[in-house]
Formats: sequence, structure tokens, C-alpha cells
Amino acid sequence: MANVIACVDAHVHLHQCYDPDDLLRNAYDNLATASTRKPPGGGVAYFLLLAECAPDDCFGALHALAHGGAPSAAPSALRLRRWTVAPTAEDISVVARDAGREIFIVAGRQVACREGLEVLVLGTTRRFADGRPIREVLHEADALGVPRVIPWGPGKWFFSRGRLLNALVEEFRKPTLFLGDEGGRPAFWGYPQHFTHAARLGVRDLPGTDPLPFPHDVGKVGRMGFKVAVDLDPARPGESLLRALTQAGAYFECQN
Repeated sequence: MANVIACVDAHVHLHQCYDPDDLLRNAYDNLATASTRKPPGGGVAYFLLLAECAPDDCFGALHALAHGGAPSAAPSALRLRRWTVAPTAEDISVVARDAGREIFIVAGRQVACREGLEVLVLGTTRRFADGRPIREVLHEADALGVPRVIPWGPGKWFFSRGRLLNALVEEFRKPTLFLGDEGGRPAFWGYPQHFTHAARLGVRDLPGTDPLPFPHDVGKVGRMGFKVAVDLDPARPGESLLRALTQAGAYFECQN
């Protein structure tokens, strides 16, 4: 175990239009830019938390590749030239390396709910069907004990859905529930009041890039996220990070 600062992008998609080597290089460089503060005698670890939509399983393909097999899904997104992926001792993560660079990639799902809101379920390979009521999804994800994030989206937190969001924060608040700011929110919109309301109830902001499926967005990965102190077991990096995230009172330093 080593005490490190984890620099994390908590909302990542590996879209088919991305060159994966470019994504990993940009992610590393962007995260490294934010990693100036280190714990005494410690280091820094970089994390990408995937939030894959229902049809996608890039993590499954990365996991297969890391274990020496041919990727069974999304092969066009996995034509690595410089970077390699290696297994860890857990099923929810792999580690990507290029020379002295290293990034931990952790599995996760993005669920589109009936009400027009989404839930990110981080640190799991479990599949969730789209179109279900959000309370049902939050209850199911709660049983896993992993972070559940309701991400910001253009127009998604207004009117009746905004009132629903406030009710959900009240109903489901605990250390595994988060809201999630994202890189697509224009600065002129300001910080939504829902984040402030949630923070008063102990529900924290877990931000990430949420890159769009356009080739130029591959350069954005790692530009938005957070830093948190982690007791890192390199063999179980996902478990180490999730344990730090779900501790009540854990301090996150957001970056954007």
C-alpha cells in the first residue's frame, strides 16, 4: 500500500471515433498537469473511470486484451500502437502503460433512466437496462456499494426534473451517492444550485469530462476531474479508489 494523490476523470467514454493511443496520451498529459501537489513521501496515480452506455463494452475488450486474448468487443477502438494494457488482481480494472506512463482504467456503466436523467454506476461490470425508473436504478446500484453519480446535462436539471433531483438527493443521500459536473457545461451557465443544495446534505460533486463522440473531443479527456488521497494497492487500484471515494467526509479537490 502507498499513500498517493489520485487524479481522476470520473466520466469517460471510449468512443469509436477516438484513436485510443491519442486518448490515453491526452488523458495522461491533462491529468499530470493537475498533479502538482503530492503527499509527503508519496506519489500520484492517474485514473479514468469509464461510464459505458448500454450497447458498449470497451472495458470488456480491454480486459480480454490485458489477459492475452483477442478483444471480443469494439475492436476498432482498441488498436493500440504505443500503449499496452495489463491485468490487475481485480475484475474491474486494467492498467495502461507507455514507457514510464501509467493510467488505471476502471469499469463503469451509464444508465439512461425513464425520467430523462442518467445514473453513472462506477466500479462495476454489471449491466443495467435503460428506460427503468431512476429510483429503481439507484436502489439496485446501492446494493453494490459502489459510487452512483447523477451527472449534469444540458437542460436535464430544469423544472420537474430539477425538483425530482432534489428529492432524490434527500432520499438516497449517503457516501455512495454523488452528483457529477462535466466538461460540457458552459462556464456562462454558472455552477448549478443543485450542487450547492446537495453539498449541504453531504452529497458531493464527482466531476468528469464526458467527452462527446466527435474526434476532436479525444483531447479533452482528463481536463476535468478531481484529486483525492488514496491508500493505493497497485494490484487492486479500482477497489482502493472506490474505498477512498465512499468514505464519509473524504475531501475532493475538483479541477477544471
